[in-house]
Amino acid sequence: MHPAEPVPFDAVRAAFPAVVRGDVTFLDNASGAQLPERVLDAMNEAMRTMQVNKGGAYPASIRVTEAKEAVRARTAAFLGRPGDAGGVAFGANATTLLFLLAEAVGDTLAPGDAVIVTGLDHHANVDPWRRLARRGVEVRTWAPDAQGDLHLDDLAALWSDEVRLVAMTAASNLIGTYAPVAEVGAWLEGRDARLVVDAVHYAPHRLPDAAAWRADAVAFSPYKVVAPHLGALWIAEDWRAALPDWGLSFLPAGPLRWEPGTQNHEAIVAFGAALDHLAWIGTLAGAPEDAPDRDRWAAAFAAIERRETALCGRLLDGLDALGATRVGRPGCDGRTATVAFTVPWASAADVAARLGRRSIAVTAGHAYAETLAREHLARPDGVVRASLLHYSDETDVQTLLDALAEEGAAAHA
Repeated sequence: MHPAEPVPFDAVRAAFPAVVRGDVTFLDNASGAQLPERVLDAMNEAMRTMQVNKGGAYPASIRVTEAKEAVRARTAAFLGRPGDAGGVAFGANATTLLFLLAEAVGDTLAPGDAVIVTGLDHHANVDPWRRLARRGVEVRTWAPDAQGDLHLDDLAALWSDEVRLVAMTAASNLIGTYAPVAEVGAWLEGRDARLVVDAVHYAPHRLPDAAAWRADAVAFSPYKVVAPHLGALWIAEDWRAALPDWGLSFLPAGPLRWEPGTQNHEAIVAFGAALDHLAWIGTLAGAPEDAPDRDRWAAAFAAIERRETALCGRLLDGLDALGATRVGRPGCDGRTATVAFTVPWASAADVAARLGRRSIAVTAGHAYAETLAREHLARPDGVVRASLLHYSDETDVQTLLDALAEEGAAAHA
């Protein structure tokens, strides 16, 4: 292990042109990340020199084919399955890919089989599985507690021999709570059921690990990980061999059969630059420059988590001082730096509108985790969500807190 070094996050922040410009305070990062200069440069270069289709015999086509496949291999490593590039498919976003996966899985299930989804999830990993009810598949919901935590005992209470799949998030995009994915993977060992993990909100904050999770499929969206709009899905080799896919009839076996139509090659190439950005942070954190990608990413995410936890603490303390009601875990342990709250003087939608007029970006509502907000957290009108990333800093937090204080005073005037 290399010794950890303090990362100069002011230099990291300076790599993001939209953040440095300063006309918006970006606290809606769970909806999509800002892009560092190197990602913008990579996308621009791809569109200038590789704006062709893959598979051709001419130089530009060869370059884009090789670039896409290199990023595919690095994506497998990023998800914790290095060497299994054949299991990675790209698509428009994680939602689209999960719908494709669920429909393929549905073809292998029989009436009376069951799947389990969670009440903590974004609906991207719920509704694709709910659709299988039309095939006679029973859909069961593993409910979180009132704080938003999932408990393994509650999963066990839902279990029967008919269950063929558990679909769960690795982290809640609404309240930031980490879910017990590795524990579920271990519990499923020896049971005839697959584990599908939505790592969309997890991947910007911690390094995914499909192997440690014992997952059979992992989906995430690189556009939450400082890349352009893009989705990626990894499927375990034994499972993808047993599943029908979405490929055209003449295509050979392989990941292209899970990528119907021409993909966004420039976004894929740019995701490679985003992985370079994370590796650079890992080097700043003390990882050797010649270390494997995954070692540098691990160092980066360790530093990122320390940074985000400190900012999270400042945000939570500030919200408490303002009399806000926070939703979810009480502290920063077991969560990302994504914070949901309400205030007594305005609805969530009104707060977001007030902040928006000040060019402060937050989310209001359920953030596509509608069942979680309405049913399990008793927040039918939703919450305000402020979400931090590694380019966030103390000024972002203080800008939000000052604005809330001023708007609250004005509302009471």
